[in-house]
Amino acid sequence: MDYDNYMELYEAVYFFDRIRGCLDQNLPEQINGTEIKRLGINESVYRAVMRILVVNNLLDYDGSRFVMSDANNEKHHHILEHIINKNQNGYYAVLFDKASSEFQFFFDSISESEYDIYSRYNFPITLNLGKEVAKHVDLAHKRVLELGGNSGGLATALVTAHKECLYTIVDTKIPCRVGNEYKKINEVDIKFVEGNVFELMLSSAIYDYIVIMNLLHDFDDIKCLDILRNCTKHCDRNTKFLIIEDVLTSEFEPKEIIMHGLRLSVECRGGRQRSKETLAHLFSNINYGLEKTVKINNIHTMLVMGMD
Repeated sequence: MDYDNYMELYEAVYFFDRIRGCLDQNLPEQINGTEIKRLGINESVYRAVMRILVVNNLLDYDGSRFVMSDANNEKHHHILEHIINKNQNGYYAVLFDKASSEFQFFFDSISESEYDIYSRYNFPITLNLGKEVAKHVDLAHKRVLELGGNSGGLATALVTAHKECLYTIVDTKIPCRVGNEYKKINEVDIKFVEGNVFELMLSSAIYDYIVIMNLLHDFDDIKCLDILRNCTKHCDRNTKFLIIEDVLTSEFEPKEIIMHGLRLSVECRGGRQRSKETLAHLFSNINYGLEKTVKINNIHTMLVMGMD
């Protein structure tokens, strides 16, 4: 038996084995808050694990609950034996403990050198994504604010494609430092502001666009609303939000998206992927509504939000 993306898949099997030990043989589509608390994980972890197992034919779904067949069980035993034989139990146990932590957040748990490496690898990935985004929006002569823009890959692509785009990124110290290096190399005019997206310390400028990519999925709804409400003091009736995320579109998503869902659920307590409907509901709290949906690639979708 050989599965692609085996590391994340094996993580899902390990999580499932731990969860199943706490549940009866009836596996609901969702579990209630009391059960979540008893299991020591959040619902995002449960949902991500179940979706991964279904799309890899390691669990069946009958429309209302998850079903464990004898064939499924045999596959699970095979993978669990592989984990035991490779003596990887410690790795998976640590991951499960992370998912149980009330305070786990990925960027708080890495060293400065790891964050530097992350920011440098982030640049070419977001640069390529930005080249696709640039085809769907015109930012020429616009004032743009990006929250959590890291080292500026997306910004570099957009500024390069659109003349006289005035672009500002707010992020923490290390991404800003790396970003200032890359903007010199690429000869682009991007302003990096070291700061906290929950406590924006900017001038009173009004922006034409506020870009938020791969950020909201790190947080629960309450923290997301804190971010959005902070943005409103830099908006007028014409300001648009560009939200770029791996937006959920159906019950079971492509492997890449649901694998990320498990990692996200584990590494960012409270973080979760959202559908366009749940994102639209989130923005309704600041009187913004969904105006346009653009599929950027197999993973990322861009939502354009405008004031109602």
